[in-house]
Amino acid sequence: MSQPLDALIMTLGFEPGPLVRAVASYNLRPGAFILVFTPSFKDERAEKAYLELKKICDMVFKGFQVELRKVEVDLTDFVKAVRQVKEILSGLTDKQVALCFTGGMRALCFAVYTAYLMLRWKQHPTVEAYLEGRVERLTIPPLSRIVRVDVTEEKLAVLRLIHQHERLSANNIAVLMRKNRSTIYRHLASLAEDGLARQRGRMYELTDLGLMLM
Repeated sequence: MSQPLDALIMTLGFEPGPLVRAVASYNLRPGAFILVFTPSFKDERAEKAYLELKKICDMVFKGFQVELRKVEVDLTDFVKAVRQVKEILSGLTDKQVALCFTGGMRALCFAVYTAYLMLRWKQHPTVEAYLEGRVERLTIPPLSRIVRVDVTEEKLAVLRLIHQHERLSANNIAVLMRKNRSTIYRHLASLAEDGLARQRGRMYELTDLGLMLM
């Protein structure tokens, strides 16, 4: 039997079947939770699927202290969606987790998978995709092990400062970090080349990719 999970993460589609099969496939420890990501807009089919899942979980986990949670993700802005999901998943990087794409909009799946890739997992989760209209599921290799943003701690500190102040000049950053301006200019040039920051006049700001990294 697989090691008991601390959390089972799923994306909500229109059919309860994949959700139920995912729940039945894993061993959840007492105190674990099932987290279902769903778009923030309302859809009767998705709501019906979630209610069916809730009814089954209430029966299966009665007395086992397994909690079902639903998180609505705002998909009107992809960057904000990734940041929302990433913030939630960041608290699970040292836990036993399974991430199952059991349905849902493509944008939702992209946001959840992107957030997964951008985190440094201490315990790498199992990642699976359930095939539409079929009972099979596809196991996805742990790509987060090889997808890495090559950003040093000092460059991350530059990004954090820009994020905190929204826009800063190279001189501002040098003063705040107590570094030579030449060093800061090199960092900013590298961050711009990597698509994480951009220059507007004398000021620097984060790109969408930089915001997601933060």
